[in-house]
Amino acid sequence: MEQDFPFTIRDVAGVLGLHIRHKNAISYDVDCPFCGEKKGKLNINLKKNVFKCNRCGESGGMLALYGKLYGVDNQTAYQEIKDILYGICNAKEYKVQTKAAFAEEPELTNSPPAPDAVKHKTYTMFFSMLTLSETHKQKLLQRGFSEGQIEKNGYKSTPVFGFKNLTKRLIEAGCEVKGVPGFYQEENGAWSVHFNPKSAGFLIPVRNMEGLIVGAQIRLDHPQDGRKYIWLSSVNYHMGTSSGSPLHLAGRPGAKTVFITEGPLKGDLAFALSGRTFGCVPGANQYANLPAFLASMKEAGTEFVYEAYDMDKLLKPVCRRDYNAACVHCPHYSNYREGVHIVCEKKQTKRNNIQRGCRKLAEICGELKLPGKILTWDMDQDGDWAEQLKGVDDYLFHLERNK
Repeated sequence: MEQDFPFTIRDVAGVLGLHIRHKNAISYDVDCPFCGEKKGKLNINLKKNVFKCNRCGESGGMLALYGKLYGVDNQTAYQEIKDILYGICNAKEYKVQTKAAFAEEPELTNSPPAPDAVKHKTYTMFFSMLTLSETHKQKLLQRGFSEGQIEKNGYKSTPVFGFKNLTKRLIEAGCEVKGVPGFYQEENGAWSVHFNPKSAGFLIPVRNMEGLIVGAQIRLDHPQDGRKYIWLSSVNYHMGTSSGSPLHLAGRPGAKTVFITEGPLKGDLAFALSGRTFGCVPGANQYANLPAFLASMKEAGTEFVYEAYDMDKLLKPVCRRDYNAACVHCPHYSNYREGVHIVCEKKQTKRNNIQRGCRKLAEICGELKLPGKILTWDMDQDGDWAEQLKGVDDYLFHLERNK
């Protein structure tokens, strides 16, 4: 689960007074404060809390959006943004660079997604060229996987060099890389795959109902702006392709009962520990591909759906100065007394966001006439989460260890 901040990139955009040209539920297109482009070339992803200008190339997380403009590090950026939002100080002016400072760049062109069979062939060959480090193997064993399950699921460590050579070998082996998320074309026409030191971690194959690998997530060694997982994607590169955030199936297509949870790795472990079938959305509120998935599962034989999202859906929204590191600056905590419940707005927001995803799942099941039920665990006497076992995989691993 992503680390939580007392603000989002939406708040940072407001602090900076960025001019929004276009917006939707997941992103803003704004005038770039770095190069001065006034055609909305800088995209702000509200879900991932990241930005990128498709003209000058500036990119990063929400702290970098502020820090690069003012020339401060992330720690200073964090403190200044928080102080501005809490009304401790006012926003500062910054200098927008002029267009003349940047050479004109051609419009970014992406490749349309390749068919699933093409993605599978390329990813299968690509994963076969990689290895899993001992460090990553030990982390997976500690999480609850067996060595056999790790090998069967195909987790591999991200490569640290030789990206163009790996891609060349794929092409020479008869694999198509155009339209496969993660691959892109460099200026000289050579194809490569998008990895960098910040994306170091291990790769998780994402499989569709037919068992085809149609995407990959990376479990990062060092979370970026609070994100533990990112997609292998090349959407911001020439002839690259978006991951598309596909659903992952861990288990049997058309299983009579299916459990819906968050994240392919969580679903893989839950399936390994229980033998039950799990459909895995990227996040509770990333349900764009969920109706088609459940419709296909129903057609194949599924009759019942359990919602098994993380127990943050019942997070007790009480201020205890324990939500994240920013809690030491909470202006409400000074009023806290034992037995007196002060609402933590961040906890309440998180709870509401996940419950929104739960309601959407119920709505989709209702439209498909698929009966379902909410799955809960680790509850306290008040009917809230006891805050010990968050994911369904954590719960199942706890049961396994205590047999």
